[in-house]
Amino acid sequence: MISAERPQGTSVGKSVRSHEAPRHASGRGHFVDDYRLPGMLHAAVLRSPHPHARIVGFDVTEALGLPGMVAVLTPDDVRSMSRPFAPGRYAAGLRTPVPEYASAVDKVRYVGEPVAAVAARDAATAEDALDRIVVEYEPLPPVVGTSEAMRRDAPLLYEELGTNVPWRGAVSYGDVDAAFREAELVVRDRLKMHRYSSVPLETFACIASADPTNATLTVWVNAQVPDVIDDALREGLGLRDVRIIIPDIGGGFGQKIHLIRKYVLITALLSLKTSRPVKWVEDRSGHMMAGGHACAQEWDVEAAVQRDGTVLGLRVRETDDVGGSISTLTIHFTNKLNNLFNTYTTQHLSLEGSSVVTNKCPVVPNRGIGKPGMCFVWERTMDRVAQTLGMSPVEVRTVNLIPSDQFPYQTPNGNIYDSGDYAGMLRRAMERIGYEELREEQARLREQGRCLGVGLAVAVEPGGRNAARDLALFPGIKGVSGSGGVNGATIRLERSGMVTLLLGSPNCGQSHETTTSQIVGDVLGLSPDRISVISPFDSEVAPWGSAAANSGNNFHLYDIGAAHDAARKLRERILTLAGHLLNTDPEDLVLEDGAVSRRSRGTPDQDGVGPSHAPSPHSPTPRLTFAELGRVAYGNQALLPKGFEPGLQETSYYTFPHAEPFVVPDEQGRVRAQFTFSAAVHIAVVEVDPATGEVEVQRYLIVSDNGTIINPSVVDGQIYGSAAHGISVALGEAFVYDEDGRLLTLTLTDYGKSTALETPRIEVEHRPMPSPFTTLGQKAAGEGAAIPSPAAIASAVEDALQPFGVRVRELPLTPEAIWRLIGSSAR
Repeated sequence: MISAERPQGTSVGKSVRSHEAPRHASGRGHFVDDYRLPGMLHAAVLRSPHPHARIVGFDVTEALGLPGMVAVLTPDDVRSMSRPFAPGRYAAGLRTPVPEYASAVDKVRYVGEPVAAVAARDAATAEDALDRIVVEYEPLPPVVGTSEAMRRDAPLLYEELGTNVPWRGAVSYGDVDAAFREAELVVRDRLKMHRYSSVPLETFACIASADPTNATLTVWVNAQVPDVIDDALREGLGLRDVRIIIPDIGGGFGQKIHLIRKYVLITALLSLKTSRPVKWVEDRSGHMMAGGHACAQEWDVEAAVQRDGTVLGLRVRETDDVGGSISTLTIHFTNKLNNLFNTYTTQHLSLEGSSVVTNKCPVVPNRGIGKPGMCFVWERTMDRVAQTLGMSPVEVRTVNLIPSDQFPYQTPNGNIYDSGDYAGMLRRAMERIGYEELREEQARLREQGRCLGVGLAVAVEPGGRNAARDLALFPGIKGVSGSGGVNGATIRLERSGMVTLLLGSPNCGQSHETTTSQIVGDVLGLSPDRISVISPFDSEVAPWGSAAANSGNNFHLYDIGAAHDAARKLRERILTLAGHLLNTDPEDLVLEDGAVSRRSRGTPDQDGVGPSHAPSPHSPTPRLTFAELGRVAYGNQALLPKGFEPGLQETSYYTFPHAEPFVVPDEQGRVRAQFTFSAAVHIAVVEVDPATGEVEVQRYLIVSDNGTIINPSVVDGQIYGSAAHGISVALGEAFVYDEDGRLLTLTLTDYGKSTALETPRIEVEHRPMPSPFTTLGQKAAGEGAAIPSPAAIASAVEDALQPFGVRVRELPLTPEAIWRLIGSSAR
C-alpha cells in the first residue's frame, strides 16, 4: 500500500466551521415540504375517532363532489391495490400471521389510526373533504392497560390470535438459579417507565410521484432508514423501480423509522390512483396520536446480592405495552440485548418478556429504544442494594464496575466492550461535582426542612448495529436477513480540484457533513471547507447498504469507516498519478493544501549541517495542484500512467472488521448486538419542594467516554440534546390516555415537553478511551445521554425525599406524582 506524509495540521479533534449550519440558519435548508412538482396534489388522512371499533360502512359521495377534490382512498382500495407489509424482525415472535396494511381495513385499534385518505388540488380542500366522508363504526370495548388486556375475558384486538399477549419469550445467561442459591440476600423491586416521544419539530412528510405506465415510483420522504421505505414500497406495491430521495430532516430520534412507511404507501397509492404527484404533511395532533410512542414498560426485578454489595445475578420479568399493532412486538425487548449487563461484572441474568397489545398508539424506536429501560432497571437496583446494605450508592457501583484492566471485555451475552475506565470516570465525576461537600450541604439544608438530593447513573452507550442480533431470540425466523452491517461512501476529485463526498446514509441534523469532511480532509491534506458533501440522499446514486440507517448509532462506525476508506483509496490514486507526472516515487510525495509535492529530504540534522544533497532553500519544489491532476485524470489520456484507470473516484463499502466472534448467535445465544461501547457517568443535583412536588435541577454533570472525538462541538451537541430529552422524560413529558383509550395529551403544551427554562445547564467533561477496533478510535455519541438520564433524575429525587421514606419506582416524576409519593409515605 502506498503511504505518504500526513499533514501536520489536522482537523480531527477540532470544532471546525459547520457545513450544515449556514444553510439552516439562513433558511436555505431543503425539506420535503419545500418541494413543488408540476401538477402536484395535496393529501389529507382521515383518522379513527375510536380506540376500538369495526368499520361497517363507507360513503365518500359528498367528499368527491367537493370542488377541487380528485380522489379518495378507502380501506377497500388499500386492500385491493396493495399487499400487507411483510412481518419484520420485530414481529418475528408472532405465532399466527396477521396481515397489516397501510391503513385500517376491517377494524380500528387506536385513536388516530389512518382509515382513509384524499387527494385534492390544495391542502385546504383536502382537509375539508375529510369532514364529508361518512364512516359507519361499530364501537367495541377498549382495553387500555396491560393488566386489563391480559385478563382472559378481555376484548381481543386481534381475534385470530386468541389473546392480547401475542408474544412471550426469554433469554438467560450464566447459571441464574445457582447465583440466587449462593446469594446472601435477595433485593426485589417493581419498576415502571411510561410512554413518551421525541416529538421532532418536523412531523412526517412525503411526496410520491408514480408512473403507472412504466411501473416506476419516486418518493421524497423524511425517513431515517431508506431500506424500511424501500421494502414497504416494493413488497406492498410489487414495484421494482423505486427511487427514494431523503432531503434535510427536522429531527428523527427513531420516530421516522417505522410507522412512516404506512403514510408513504398511502401517498403512493393516491399517486397511482390519480397518475399525479401527491404531497402529504402530517399535522401535530396527528403525530401525537399516531406517529409512534416509546413503549410503556413494567419490570419485576430480583437481584442476588452478597453483603459486600456484589450483585451475583439478576432476574427481570418485563411487560411491554406495544399498543395497537403487532409489527413492533419485541422492539423494546430485543434492544435490551445491547446493554443487558450495563457496566457491571454480573455473570448471571435472565430476562423474561411479554408483549401486550392495547388500544393505544403503536410503539416505535425512540432515542435508545429499550436501553433507557434496561439502564433504569440496573441503576434503580444498584440504589436499592445500597439502601438495603447501608452502603453508599457510589460504593456499590464501584464494587460491581468492570475493571479497566479487563478491556476488551466480553459480557455473558456476547457483547465485547472495546475500551473503558468506568471506575476512573466515576471517581472523576465525584471529584468534579464535589460529592462529599454536597453531602455536607444536604445535611445542613435538611435541618432547615429543605430537600436536596444527589443521584447518579452509570451506563454504556452501544453503537454500530448488528443485523443478526434478533436471531438470539428467534433462531429459526425468516424475517431477519443478513448479519453485521454494510454501508458505503463515494469520493471524487473533480476537474476543478474540489473534492465531493457522497455518503450512504441520510442526515437527520447530526452534522454528518461536517464530521466526514474533517475525516476526508485529514486523509487528503485539505481543509474541510474544500470538501463538498452531497445532499440529499438519493437511493439511485448513494452507495447505501444495510447499515444506511440514521439510527442505532450507526454513523460513527459504518459511515465514518466507509468515508475514511474511500478517501484513503483516492489518496493512493492521487499519489500514483502525481508520482508519474513528477517522475517521483509516490512514497516521496506529500499531500497538503490541495496540492501534491515532493517531500524535502534536506532537513538539517541536529548539528545544523544538512545532507550533501539538500536543495537550495530558494529552489522551487515541484508540485501539482488537485485541479491540475483533475484535468489530466479526466481529459489527457497521453499523460496517464500505463494501466491507470481514468478519473479520480473511489467507492468503499465498509463492514466492521472485528465482528467475530458472535456476529451471528452461537448455540448459547451469545451475539454481538452492537459493536462499540461508549460509556458515561451522570450526576444530578436536585431540590424538591415537598409542598408542591416541584423539582429544580440545580446541576447536571456528565463525564463521558466517546472514544476519539472528531468534532467536540458536534459530540457535545448530541450529549446536550439527549440529556435534555432524558431529563424531560423523567420529570414530566408523557402521553396520557383516559380509561376509554382517548389520548389526553394532543398538544405540546399538554404533553409537557420541557422548555429551555426548565432544562438545566449541562456540564460535560470528556475522558476518551479510544476504541482499538474502529477506524480512528471513535465510539458512539448519538443516543448516550438519553439512556442514563431518566435513572439519574430518579436517583436524585429519591435521595432528596429520603427523610419521607419515599421510594421512586415509576416515571414520570411530575409535581403531582411527587406530591402523591410524599403523601402516601406519610400514611
